[in-house]
Amino acid sequence: MKNTPKLLFILITSCISPTTALIIKTMKRSILLISTLFFFGANFANAHCQVPCGIFGDELKFGELEQHVETMAKAATQIRELSAKDELSAKDHQQLVRWVNTKEDHAKKVIDEAANYFLAQRVKIGTDHYADKLELLHHIIVHAMKVKQSTEADTTDALSKKIGAFKELYLDHDHTHKH
Repeated sequence: MKNTPKLLFILITSCISPTTALIIKTMKRSILLISTLFFFGANFANAHCQVPCGIFGDELKFGELEQHVETMAKAATQIRELSAKDELSAKDHQQLVRWVNTKEDHAKKVIDEAANYFLAQRVKIGTDHYADKLELLHHIIVHAMKVKQSTEADTTDALSKKIGAFKELYLDHDHTHKH
């Protein structure tokens, strides 16, 4: 009984051409590989694992957020500079795409950190300044979205200010977080 799938595969493949059998076998491997990558990729894509491990690094998270903003600001500057050229070479087009993708990726990371780390796990109902923290996290998410939509320096500046305000409120009032 335990060899039934293998026997069924052999029976099916014996009735079809060797090329078709190879295609089926390759498809099975591809599906397995894609499923595995999706499963592991989905687990690593989140800002934090959401397992009650009690391991948190709030200061580290703020450092990461600040670095994301710096990266987005640099990307926006590079996009503006490349877009200002009268003619773009193939390399310029390629670089422009890469800078846009970089800015988008880092804005998404800010949104993920705000939602999956701070909002879902660290800002607790009933804590001091709960409503203020929620409002600042909302502003962070909205400003990160606006950074995706713009290359103007004021969008990354506004995001940086909101992260700074949240950091000050969060660390000043929650420095005694239990892990």
